[in-house]
Amino acid sequence: MRKMFRKAEAGFTLIEMLIVVLIVGILAAVAAPVYFGYTKDAKLAEGKAVVGSMWTALQAAAQFNCGVAQTITASYAKAGLNATTGVTNPTRWDVSTTDAETLTMACATGLLTLSAAIDTTGTVADNNTLVVRLNYVAAAIPPVVLTCSSDSGVTFTPC
Repeated sequence: MRKMFRKAEAGFTLIEMLIVVLIVGILAAVAAPVYFGYTKDAKLAEGKAVVGSMWTALQAAAQFNCGVAQTITASYAKAGLNATTGVTNPTRWDVSTTDAETLTMACATGLLTLSAAIDTTGTVADNNTLVVRLNYVAAAIPPVVLTCSSDSGVTFTPC
């Protein structure tokens, strides 16, 4: 009876353990690239949200002061950015490195004119190669196009 009891308590065989390790390894090899893709998409979504809030604040300023060019720096505080530097808190994204962009709204027609594209650039190690660019062309359909780059702004694709 004692021998039967010990045999019932026996652990896994080496073959069973190797099969389990192999299955876990295959799952990890498939899951890792998918996970890294999801994290990159999440970081780009964060950048798109920042540039979207900046665009909304800039539009509101241009609408309130129609006919007068509104600088991007004047909208930093309303977009939730540092009022002098244009970076998020905590410092993960920087809106536009030149700070020379302006938006003007024509009082009679409501037509917007953006002087240059608005770039949002990642500033920390996990997103410093990411750039989200907002281009606005009034005659285009749609007039606002977001493009993203994961190679520090060398090549942009629609996001």
